[in-house]
Amino acid sequence: GVCGCDRYITGSIRDVLRTIVKKDGYRGLVRGWLPRMLFHAPAAAICWSTYEAGKSFFQEIDSGSNNSNDT
Repeated sequence: GVCGCDRYITGSIRDVLRTIVKKDGYRGLVRGWLPRMLFHAPAAAICWSTYEAGKSFFQEIDSGSNNSNDT
């Protein structure tokens, strides 16, 4: 392939997985898993933390406005 990339006859996942297993074994399927997890895990943690902080913030505002309407 170009630049060391493999060319696949079809774009189906089954054919691609079969080719990877044939060439690199089952270990080839998970070869980049750890670096990819180390790359994406901090971003996911920041995203969820921001979401939860925003949710808590707006729930506090909403509960505060409901309490002031009760008086």
